Amino acid sequence: MKYSWILVVVLLSACGSNPSKPSGHLYQENDSQNIPADSKEMLNVRMGVAYFERGDYDTALEKLKRALSYNSKLAIAHSAIATVYATLNAQLDAERHYKLSVKYGPKDPTILNNYGTYLCQKGEYELALSYYEKTLANPFYKTPETVHENMGVCLVQSNQHSKAEPHFRKALQYNSKLPVSLYNMVVVSSAKGDYMKARAFLQRLQNVAALDERILKIGYEVETEMGNKRAANRYLGMIKQIKRN
Repeated sequence: MKYSWILVVVLLSACGSNPSKPSGHLYQENDSQNIPADSKEMLNVRMGVAYFERGDYDTALEKLKRALSYNSKLAIAHSAIATVYATLNAQLDAERHYKLSVKYGPKDPTILNNYGTYLCQKGEYELALSYYEKTLANPFYKTPETVHENMGVCLVQSNQHSKAEPHFRKALQYNSKLPVSLYNMVVVSSAKGDYMKARAFLQRLQNVAALDERILKIGYEVETEMGNKRAANRYLGMIKQIKRN
């Protein structure tokens, strides 16, 4: 299941990103090293981010490399270029730049969150969680809900479902319309046999995102267990429609 590219860039969209993957901010202005927004390096970071959004990875790399030529210790530029390299599956380059981003921005919450996301996607769950915890330790981070959601997803991926649920709930306390957290709460509640809560979270999810086949099947099972045949058949019809398409 994904935050404007000038101010904030997200790797996964609220209504289109994968609920099984954590999300990260590629760039969040004013988080990094107090570099003037109109400096040559930050202007090139912005341009690199914009080209990344358009899918023009070659030009994105060119702009981000230029930013680093102006300031080789600019943490956010290292984090951004690492994200581009990771997208291109150039893992050695991605790893090198992520480590440099943390070296030069060790207290920057955006940098820490991005590196945590990368580590989680690599399967280094415990290390990823430690970076998310460092991010949350900064009381001025602008989107703690994203970090709680990331932690929840990472814990689900590492089969620590009971520990994941409180983070999804915390994320939803900050923002009640987060699709990834709502999606996962449907899954968690259904797995626990708490069908009333699963139904409630599913209804909230339907208001903010399209439902995929997996979640529709859960909806069908929930309504079947609750004896609501009409609602169950509605979900069944939606599943068949997806299969036809």
